[in-house]
Amino acid sequence: MKIKFCGIRRLEDVAFCNELQPEYLGMILSSGFRRTISPETAEQLVKAKSRSIAAVGVFVNETPEHIAQVLKQVPLDVIQLHGSETAEIVSGVRWRTGLPVWKAVQVQTAADIQAARQLGADQLILEGKAGGMGITADWELIAGAKPAQPFLLAGGLTPENVAEAAARVQPDGVDFSSGIETGSVKDYAKMKRIVTIIRGV
Repeated sequence: MKIKFCGIRRLEDVAFCNELQPEYLGMILSSGFRRTISPETAEQLVKAKSRSIAAVGVFVNETPEHIAQVLKQVPLDVIQLHGSETAEIVSGVRWRTGLPVWKAVQVQTAADIQAARQLGADQLILEGKAGGMGITADWELIAGAKPAQPFLLAGGLTPENVAEAAARVQPDGVDFSSGIETGSVKDYAKMKRIVTIIRGV
């Protein structure tokens, strides 16, 4: 099961990731959010990360043109769309960037998952509320209406609940943000516990 640590903002966070080796490191590149960083900061973080970790750029309701412009400065591996983007936007971002495109979906009903299947994303991120708020998704609902494409489970995952969530939902990966923080700062001990739980090491 793959691990994504999201909301990475500091070189210290990258150092934690380089030691713990999650598959993905996520950075918020749209303005107006608590964990937003500038393209300049993101560029430095990507340069500091291990090559074995994929850099995921998180964008909220941005145009494909804007995302492509950011990509000229920040060498991302994956684009994550975290707003109300349509299938047309998903396709446009993929065409403009040449990168895999993930789409985050707030799951309230099974119909939300059905609709997400039509967006054409390479991978989905299924959560209960907008990312980083610490609110868990409806695990039973997601388990009963899994999308055909790969998906990460997100939303309120912590060292205390991730084992149960993973067992019940059986996602392809798990995505953490607020659940690996203490006082709004990434917490190495929590990150390490998650890696130990998921990988048994």
